[in-house]
Amino acid sequence: MPLLSLALSLLTAQMPTAPAAIEAGRQVYMGSCSGCHGATGEGSQGPSLLSGRAARLPDNTLFNSIRNGLPGTSMPNFDLPAEKVWQIAAFVRSLTAPAAAASLPGDANRGRALFFGEAKCSGCHRILGEGGALGPDLSNAGAERTVHQIRESLVKPSARIASGFRPATATTAQGTVVAGVAKNYNNYSVQILDRTGKLHILPRAELKQFEVRDGSLMPPVADTAALTDLIAFLARQTIRPYTAEAQ
Repeated sequence: MPLLSLALSLLTAQMPTAPAAIEAGRQVYMGSCSGCHGATGEGSQGPSLLSGRAARLPDNTLFNSIRNGLPGTSMPNFDLPAEKVWQIAAFVRSLTAPAAAASLPGDANRGRALFFGEAKCSGCHRILGEGGALGPDLSNAGAERTVHQIRESLVKPSARIASGFRPATATTAQGTVVAGVAKNYNNYSVQILDRTGKLHILPRAELKQFEVRDGSLMPPVADTAALTDLIAFLARQTIRPYTAEAQ
């Protein structure tokens, strides 16, 4: 393609947003990029794409970085048609987009049934006032989290524990044991929310023992089909209808 025609095509090209184009970009990415950046952009030989730095680049800058490579780094150029490069760029963008913007496999209705039923997620997590309070409220999970973050929280719940949700146990001088999550604690008092939703405020001077643990109370989701359906359901959870312009 003549240089002038190529320049004009780049100026008039737009980042594709259709789910089919993003899926096509994922397939090209898996064959050309995943060896260095990981299958879900988590990084391997190359840097992670989940920090959002790459996705925040202007469209043409991201396009050129993929097509021409990055001088001084191990990232090579990719001699691909412009359409394929744009598709890869769209997929990279999607890695850090809110989950609500993603086109996902799985059955959200089955995911809801699992969440409030067999998987017992609602025993600890609440959506629009329905469910428990021992875990984070997930009413706006689709707008606040990426697909990767939702998947990680289900598969590796101990990888990142939100503030106020670390498991804790306190034993009073009288031998009473209070277990749940530590909402707050300092040199003077300890606040523990138990499984019934009751908040215990305990003077530190009256405790015989107090322990905060690193691991999550939540078990990981091991079943692949259940995981796919739960992600599809949680990605739809937004307090307001999701629009890209609102971000």
